[in-house]
Amino acid sequence: MRNQEGTIRLQVTTALACALALVFTIAGVSFLSIMELAHTIEEAMEEYTMEGQPLLELIQAVQESDLEGHDYLTYGTKNELAEYKSTAKKTDMAFESAMKAPFDDEKEKEWVRSAFIKWRVAYNLTLSHSPVNDPAIKLQHMRKIDDQMNEIETTLNWAFQRAQEEMKEIKTGALSLQRMSTIFIITLSVLAVIGMVLLWRWLVHSITGPLKELASNVKAVGTGGAILETKVAGDDEIGRLVRAVNDMSARVSENTTSLKELAEHDELTGLYNNRALMGLLQNEIARSSRYGHTFSFILLDIDHFKDINDTYGHAAGDDVICQLATLITESIRDVDKAARYGGDEIALILPETVGTKALAMAERVRLGVSSQHVMLPGGEMLRIEISIGMAEYPGKKESIKDLILAADDALYEAKRKGRNRVCTESGQPPANW
Repeated sequence: MRNQEGTIRLQVTTALACALALVFTIAGVSFLSIMELAHTIEEAMEEYTMEGQPLLELIQAVQESDLEGHDYLTYGTKNELAEYKSTAKKTDMAFESAMKAPFDDEKEKEWVRSAFIKWRVAYNLTLSHSPVNDPAIKLQHMRKIDDQMNEIETTLNWAFQRAQEEMKEIKTGALSLQRMSTIFIITLSVLAVIGMVLLWRWLVHSITGPLKELASNVKAVGTGGAILETKVAGDDEIGRLVRAVNDMSARVSENTTSLKELAEHDELTGLYNNRALMGLLQNEIARSSRYGHTFSFILLDIDHFKDINDTYGHAAGDDVICQLATLITESIRDVDKAARYGGDEIALILPETVGTKALAMAERVRLGVSSQHVMLPGGEMLRIEISIGMAEYPGKKESIKDLILAADDALYEAKRKGRNRVCTESGQPPANW
């Protein structure tokens, strides 16, 4: 490598010896610009690591605490409480780490501190809840905590977006230096002899080319675009920088994928989680308003699920919920959406399906579950049954809340009438069923 560098220096020296004083000046400024660009990109990567990574880890920790909090509010056992406190402790540590990050903007620090205060409020609200059997009270309490957690995530996302904006400013300066370097190198090729043109081409292919690709990939990291691996040859400063950026890009891509998966899917069942369900409902309502389509919304849960937990334990209960999710997924269509609403409750969205067709689909799901056995961790086979409440949109409903309440009322009507049945929001099947 040293012999190669010596040969390049000899070629550059020979070419520069035949050039004018102006060529010397332009070449020197070009070299300094390229080095400054590399230094600027390295600083951008360091700032992203010191600011962006703690915020990403904090957002993930907050979401994990939210999930554990839901489990505790749903079951209310000492085990869920211990798990929630353990996850909350990790979240406190993530807040502490994020607040120590060297933010350039005081507003980012203030957002993190504000999110921490809201987090402590949500934490205390969760611990102050005494689990009761009234689902309506439990649901009301969970919604209050969900609102608080949504405010926390929104505040942290502001801070993360602000950190990305600062990175964009740094990268803008780097791109400006890059453009200057390109102009100087082109000017050098016009004024120099044929030997200097060859040197310029070597510089373009060996230095400017990798830097352009690196700058493009750095921008992709900051804006969330497709992240590609930058090709590198050699073990010089640029080569080491490119390798560091490649490693960082791989970690960012992995963390982004994991964060998105965690944000949209339930960890236990693999179905959409409650937050993703709200987004799906919002999209379906918007689609209904735009095209005049109707759809059905279903809420279902396992009959006598508490007896299963009391008899076989919560681990067995979780296994039953997982197998129920599988049975439901096998019974619905590709266009239908299934989400874990909370506890053993599962929600279904049936696009453009109402009336007898929707009722037939609900019966198909109910029979698909009741006709199968689920296996408990100890190998014992158990037959489970479900109750289903169904509502249609729009009907007389104006919001997601109205739709969910209508399906929830229908579910309780199914329970009241003896379980293992489907009830619509009116309490009766359609007349032509």
